[in-house]
Amino acid sequence: MLFTFTPLVLAMVANEVSAAPVPAPAIAEAQLRAINHRFVNAFAVADFDFIEALTANDFFMIGNGGDWIDRAQHLSLMKKATVTDGLSYEDVRIRLFGNVALIHGLFEATIIQGSERAVRRVRYTDVYYWNGAKWALVAAQNTPLREGVSKYLHRGTTPAFTRWQGADPVGDDADVLRELNENYVRSFRETDVSWYDAHLTDDYVVVGGDGTFNDRAKALENFAKPVFATSMKSFPVKVSVIRRFDDVALIHAENLYELKDGKKGISRYTDIWHKQADGRWKCVMAHITSYKTPE
Repeated sequence: MLFTFTPLVLAMVANEVSAAPVPAPAIAEAQLRAINHRFVNAFAVADFDFIEALTANDFFMIGNGGDWIDRAQHLSLMKKATVTDGLSYEDVRIRLFGNVALIHGLFEATIIQGSERAVRRVRYTDVYYWNGAKWALVAAQNTPLREGVSKYLHRGTTPAFTRWQGADPVGDDADVLRELNENYVRSFRETDVSWYDAHLTDDYVVVGGDGTFNDRAKALENFAKPVFATSMKSFPVKVSVIRRFDDVALIHAENLYELKDGKKGISRYTDIWHKQADGRWKCVMAHITSYKTPE
């Protein structure tokens, strides 16, 4: 069963009263690193009680194959998976945004699911929310590393561009975020590097559909390439859901694109936006997974 959404939903999921404030940054990072370690180790020791307790009721993820996965499906898949050897993780990065934390990392293991046995090298992003008592896993996205793709952060050189002179959307946050997402995709089609420069945080990172992990400068380098003009016939935007956790918003969506040769593909992504002190929303990361390769 596929996980389905209404066309656009802004869910204010962080609506419970906090019993305790979010831990101080150093403590929060230590807690999250410990959680990440235990989460990965749960594969090896079959600690599914921990995984179940960790996962929030409204959990949603985009899996290795680009599938929409809800909490029940996630727990079912975790119970079926068996790690045989080679379990490891590395390049773990913790980013804190108030009550929300992002964990970026790389997971590798030999896994058996049913009759299938495969070596998995997966770039992952996990999203945690401090619910007043503990860190709860509210979202995740996985992208397998394709053969030959480096597992380390790709650093680039910011290309030359003119300063963005436009105006940001105003009004209800749901409408603002929807328009920002549309502008994000439009800027890709139009190679508008200046828009990205104005709307990506300094620590922005992106996980590409092949598992590539790029920093902000490398992302701007790629946005400066006329990929749409040279290779694509259409690249529409289809927002599935927007989820709000205090000053952080997660946009889960997909692009059903068509290449100039008529081949069609589907990418699914999570963009994460952070509301700044001045009220503007800026994008802190994007994570893309291929759901259907062009054919």
